[in-house]
Amino acid sequence: MKIETIFFDLGRVLLHFDFDIALYRVRQQSSLSEDEMDALVKTLGADIDEYETGSIETEAFFRRLKDKFQYQGSWDELKGIWQEIFTPLDDHIQMARMLSQYYPTAIISNTSEAHIDYCEKRFDFFDVFKKRFYSYQMGVMKPKEEIYTRALKEMNADKFTALFIDDLEENIMTPSKMGWQTIHLRPDVDLRLALQSYELRGV
Repeated sequence: MKIETIFFDLGRVLLHFDFDIALYRVRQQSSLSEDEMDALVKTLGADIDEYETGSIETEAFFRRLKDKFQYQGSWDELKGIWQEIFTPLDDHIQMARMLSQYYPTAIISNTSEAHIDYCEKRFDFFDVFKKRFYSYQMGVMKPKEEIYTRALKEMNADKFTALFIDDLEENIMTPSKMGWQTIHLRPDVDLRLALQSYELRGV
């Protein structure tokens, strides 16, 4: 199948992230025990989803987390801790750079304002992508069909010649059913080899 447009996820595709780094730092200024902290973390999914769909402002989100974590510093300090969890996946970024010379490329990511503000200032590869579709700006998250449909429309792309790369199986199932080509980037998958299977230029 000929590929004409390539979409990348961000987390664990272009940037690795580790929330344990943030949680360790939060524990240093929290009155919660380690067990209480671990139990709390398991309940935060709805809060994070609310933030990553743009349903709550950044300050309000971190003030809420500050209260829940019983964090002794300021909400802004907590935001900084929440942001500093990323490291670049240099080989994958280099492949994206190469592909962008031959194909329109874009990012589709479930993410938040705080993380994007940090990452776009910290890392220099974002201008490689023609467009970036962030859930907090679009008001919808993967794997809902709407985010993929809107990304296709804004990129003027055809679903049958679009390729999407994501580390989570649930996030590639929807576009796959829609007719997209997909790569499920599990830890054991070599991205270069997976891309070469599509006979793409630049890899």
